[in-house]
Amino acid sequence: MIKKELSEEVKEELREYFAERDYMVIAVPKEEPARVYTLKASKTIDTARKIHALDDEETEALGSVMVSALLLTSLVKHASNQKVLVKVSGLLDGKRIVAEADGKGRVRGLIETSGDEDSSLTVIKELGMGTPYTSIVPLQGKDMTSNLSFYLSQSEQIPSGVRVEVSVDEGGEIYGGGFLLQTLGGITKKVLDILDERTLTVPRITELLKEGERPEDIATVLLKDLDPSLIGLKEIEYYCPCSEEIARASLLSLGEEELKELTMEGPAEVTCRFCGRVYRFSISDIINKGK
Repeated sequence: MIKKELSEEVKEELREYFAERDYMVIAVPKEEPARVYTLKASKTIDTARKIHALDDEETEALGSVMVSALLLTSLVKHASNQKVLVKVSGLLDGKRIVAEADGKGRVRGLIETSGDEDSSLTVIKELGMGTPYTSIVPLQGKDMTSNLSFYLSQSEQIPSGVRVEVSVDEGGEIYGGGFLLQTLGGITKKVLDILDERTLTVPRITELLKEGERPEDIATVLLKDLDPSLIGLKEIEYYCPCSEEIARASLLSLGEEELKELTMEGPAEVTCRFCGRVYRFSISDIINKGK
């Protein structure tokens, strides 16, 4: 684990290293048991917008769920086999929004038509240890800040302050990011009160990003006068792990007669819903290579 004081020199190093890339900063105060995760995901959300041809409202909705999934990876290990899947019904009428992020900062998402009558937030943590952990809470509103805050208080029961914001300006530029501040046992009441107040009064994340502020700057605002140190970094990117093998396996679940009928007029096609990649197979490709 790295541990560096969040000095101006360190901030300059981060600006140069990440340049135009999205990333997450993990920081802690010097003496108090607390941890803050701050992230910028503007370009990652723009990738999702282009892949799915989203309008502004859809971009903001999917982007906010993707940011939420990324913040919740604070609850899993820094490993690609540990993932957090977030499903939200009711944020967009008649739609379900899905986002999946892993411990390495990779995320993907989609919007699909849904017949769900209830407005709910579902979080599924896949820890690579058998049955995934699943929690479902009712939606608290149309913004993911209140929904994620309610989930953390009800399901994780860790004192947390959270903010999730995504906006598309008049010129089509996307600004998206957020923070998650968690306090642990042993924190002094004075500092707890300070952090509670700051999570409510910190300026809008989208405005800070628009002004050129970065994750480390937001972390400094939250931990001002508490001697913050940097203890972790994650590059954030839109990433889909789909493959030809996975696509073929989805076809193998069909019966042989159904496969023959499917390929009578040409190769069978499987399109990944998360990234739009198309895989084409002849009947021999499916059956012979699948053995």
